[in-house]
Amino acid sequence: MQPIQLSVFSETARLRQVVVHDPGPEIDRMVPGMMEKLLFDDILHGDLARQEHGVFRQVLARVADEVLDIQDLFIEALQVEGVQAAFVADLGQLTGLPAATCEALGAMDPAQAARSVIGGLLWADPPAHTHWEQEFDYRVRPIPNLLFMRDPASVVGAGYTVNSMATWAREREPLILSYVFRHHPRLRQHTDQERWFDQVTPLIRGDIKAPVSLEGGDVLVLSRRVLAVGCSERTQADAVHLLAERLRAHRAGNPDSFDHLLMVLMPKKRSAMHLDTIFTRISEDECLVYPPYFVPGSRELLNVTRIDLRHPELRMSTQPGLLQVLRDLGIDLQPIFCGGNDLIMQQREQWTDGANAFCLAPGVITSYGRNIATAEALDRAGYRVQSAAEVLADPGLDLLDGRKRLIQIEAGELSRARGGPRCMTMPLARA
Repeated sequence: MQPIQLSVFSETARLRQVVVHDPGPEIDRMVPGMMEKLLFDDILHGDLARQEHGVFRQVLARVADEVLDIQDLFIEALQVEGVQAAFVADLGQLTGLPAATCEALGAMDPAQAARSVIGGLLWADPPAHTHWEQEFDYRVRPIPNLLFMRDPASVVGAGYTVNSMATWAREREPLILSYVFRHHPRLRQHTDQERWFDQVTPLIRGDIKAPVSLEGGDVLVLSRRVLAVGCSERTQADAVHLLAERLRAHRAGNPDSFDHLLMVLMPKKRSAMHLDTIFTRISEDECLVYPPYFVPGSRELLNVTRIDLRHPELRMSTQPGLLQVLRDLGIDLQPIFCGGNDLIMQQREQWTDGANAFCLAPGVITSYGRNIATAEALDRAGYRVQSAAEVLADPGLDLLDGRKRLIQIEAGELSRARGGPRCMTMPLARA
């Protein structure tokens, strides 16, 4: 198998390898009593969600060299000698699974073990005292949030972060990603020196007791020199400082590295759980934004702590307005408004991930079809708005012809899971 060289120095460069996850049994096994604990606002129709996600994957494959599924990568990592036993031991240590359950997982073949860890494992004979809202109803509970591949790990430059999730519901996901990065035959050539952040390993070893949280939806690689990270409901300032210090230390021996980390100070709201729910870069000179947080003069304009990584110690200063800070660093982005100019539609479409676009190539983006006002704003900015069905029906259509395009995904089910196209993708490499 050809090794994959991690390389993400842009949000917009042509996609090469990207990881997603088709929603599987973990979606079907979620009952209403579990929704709040598992961070969902509704239960999904599994078959429809899979159909919508399949179309999304086909759109990605029109540009990307490879569209990979994390479950396949996980199975292939577990097939390496000794890895499955080590993973099960770490999983038991991290989540407190009973020894008998760990033994059962260890005795499975790698494919069955991966399916159980992700999709959940039912009791053969459920306890008589079972209550469906409690974890013990499953021998291994399902992890439906793995659909949102963006969060448990991030590729940043030529390295990666093993993220630390803010909620109990997602604690298992970074461990899966850690094992894939460290043991998959196509990825294991990367060294510990290229792991910029990892709270999972020291937690399992007992080196720390309370990890600080960092989630991938808050991490945006805006250029080869500038990284933006949201300090949000899901990402703590202490985690951002740890990441900044690691990048600063790496830069000391590698001058061709990041110069600045911009920490965007966000409200602690579910509607703005990650930076990419309110801001995404969609071309070399454009971004899609939720206006109240970024328009000069707004009472809700977000402050930004600019962290300079070019010195023996971190140097920080805070000022209002991400767009102005980026201009000061030579990145001049024209904002396009999620929801257009209508204040009501801005709020409605931000809630349904109108600002969470994903770039296949510069100016070639995907978004949900339900965000009509956002599509109209993009149309006025010169984007050709097309449905995924229209694009896929024309095999001769060249999406890399230099024309700006918005490809709309019909996602009546996926959108109810509270995450957009960027949330569902983890690029490993861009051109």
